[in-house]
Amino acid sequence: MAKKKEVCPYCGNSFAYLSRHKCKVKERLEGSEESDKSDVERRLERIEDRKKEGSRSLRKDEKAVLRIISREKDVFFFRLLELTNKKRIELDKIVNTLYLQSKININRELLEASWVKHITIIEKIDVEVKDIQVKREENDFILDIFSHQPCLTCPFTGKCNKTNLDQFNPLHCPWLTQWVKASLEGQIYVTNFEEIQSEAPE
Repeated sequence: MAKKKEVCPYCGNSFAYLSRHKCKVKERLEGSEESDKSDVERRLERIEDRKKEGSRSLRKDEKAVLRIISREKDVFFFRLLELTNKKRIELDKIVNTLYLQSKININRELLEASWVKHITIIEKIDVEVKDIQVKREENDFILDIFSHQPCLTCPFTGKCNKTNLDQFNPLHCPWLTQWVKASLEGQIYVTNFEEIQSEAPE
């Protein structure tokens, strides 16, 4: 008994094996649907794709490339091609995925009159944080933790702003930096502003 032919819903032709049929009408219709998308819709789709790439688990080949970059610490893209023995397009996708997942940094640099990708590994910094026993039934537990914060007693707050180039700048204040470091290590840091003021030039 002969196999019943199937009809393509796009072009109307009959085929013994419809699954093998590459319908040109279907391709044109689907292509027109894609072209009807606005620039905003396409941009949102690309953003969504980048989010997925940035959050998924690394594949075996991506982990292998990351290990090589970790070993080299910093490497140019053309050198990475030699070390991985991968095709340029394939390696470029892997490098972009590692960048999206904040595993590496990528900078474009001019080398011998050509722009090349300079890839560096992002080093993880381990900070040991000690637990602080807080007695929540006592009303002053917040004061116990933050009372030594230097900004609370700093006599230079009137001069302090992020446009200063000297020490009166919250972005690179030496006393605030020392307090944060001491707090992370579970120590108490007290700034002696009286001594600092006495040593400061008039």
